[in-house]
Amino acid sequence: MKTILKINPVIVLLTISLLAGACKEQKKTEKTDSTIPVKIINPESLNQVQAIETSGLLSSENEARLSFKVGGIIKQILVKEGDHVRKGQLLATLNATEIAAQTSLSEENYLKAKRDFQRTQNLYKDSVNTKEQLQNSQTNLAITEKQMEISKFNLSHASITAPADGVVIKKLVNAGEQIEGGSPVLFISSVSNNDWVIKCGLTDKDWTRLKGNEKAEIVFDAFSQTFMGSVRMLGQGSDVASGLYQAEIRIDKQNVKLVNGLFAKVSIYPKEKADMISIPFDALIEGENDSAFVFVANGNTALKKPVKIAYLEGSKAFILSGINTGEKVIREGSAYLTSGSVIKIVQ
Repeated sequence: MKTILKINPVIVLLTISLLAGACKEQKKTEKTDSTIPVKIINPESLNQVQAIETSGLLSSENEARLSFKVGGIIKQILVKEGDHVRKGQLLATLNATEIAAQTSLSEENYLKAKRDFQRTQNLYKDSVNTKEQLQNSQTNLAITEKQMEISKFNLSHASITAPADGVVIKKLVNAGEQIEGGSPVLFISSVSNNDWVIKCGLTDKDWTRLKGNEKAEIVFDAFSQTFMGSVRMLGQGSDVASGLYQAEIRIDKQNVKLVNGLFAKVSIYPKEKADMISIPFDALIEGENDSAFVFVANGNTALKKPVKIAYLEGSKAFILSGINTGEKVIREGSAYLTSGSVIKIVQ
């Protein structure tokens, strides 16, 4: 005879409920570890030169915008853009008809004034003319003589000659045009390898750090090599448009053919050194221009601090301000941190 075991449904349900409650209680007691493991680095204190970074265009120290002394109609321009010219070479001339006529007129006036003076002088000796008449005649002679010299000078400058060996960078007018005296006609630049300069702008802060003759490194996009140079001139006033102070960097003589107008990046090294902090580049976060942030370990908490960057070199960042040598800069793990995060320093 088989015995039939009867299961009370109420007891089963109660047992399942107790087991489920026990499981939930066990899950509640589990704790998650929110501590973020990080690695730190100790900053290095340095005393070295903070380079001044700027840029500019290459030009010749001996460049000129040539013009006529007086206005007139251009008779001929004997060169075109890109032509190489020699010192003293005739480049352009004016139609000198009017200037020559003025010169001839001034010569005639001078000769007449000279005759008048001689006659007045003879009459004065004979006591016919007064001393005042003699002096007026002498003054008129001097005036006409100077007018003649001016006319001859203008006639001699009715043409343009090359002031030095160079190349024609720009031709600004053409033959047959009417031009005012002093208006540029040709832009000439020297081609000598020892008079190339870079004209660049400096902020007032950078300008005060320079005294002149500081060494500079120059990089052109057109060349793979780095050129050396020095500060030749520092402007004593700011440009009205940009607010920057102009500086000229003379390039040391090179066996490379340079050309006017090349864009250059310049690093100038002041003679005075600055106190800086060196940290690995990958410790920086949220960098923009010369500003960034780093995390430092403050006990078991991460603290976010802003820093001022002097420059980057290789795998290192050189910091001007924001952190000290005694602080522990977080190098690895900073991507997972926010200010106040709980951290654990690992090796």
